[in-house]
Amino acid sequence: MRSQRAALWGILLCVALNAGSQVLFKAVRAAHPDAAVLSLFLQFGMWAGLVFCGLSAICWLWVLSRAQLSFAYPMLSLTFPIVVALSVFLFSEAIVPMRWAGVGVIVIGVSLLART
Repeated sequence: MRSQRAALWGILLCVALNAGSQVLFKAVRAAHPDAAVLSLFLQFGMWAGLVFCGLSAICWLWVLSRAQLSFAYPMLSLTFPIVVALSVFLFSEAIVPMRWAGVGVIVIGVSLLART
């Protein structure tokens, strides 16, 4: 039971790091919309996003030693609702109802998965 709880916390950390990296990448691109991709690597936010990605990968390897892949991997889909919500608040993106419905389906699916 303790190992499962630790794995779940690890998965949630992976989700948070992954979502954070995506938001950082978007922030860098939004701040420099016309910049060449390679020039974006001169921005701190790009490197912070890459560090988050790397930490997420390290965390994921730790999770895989403690949880079944068939349980852990679908839980990563929690990244989607977090990124959608952050997109609204941080980038003022308009999310159409159908997209919110899709996010709801993801959350319901993860909730069902978590009960197993």
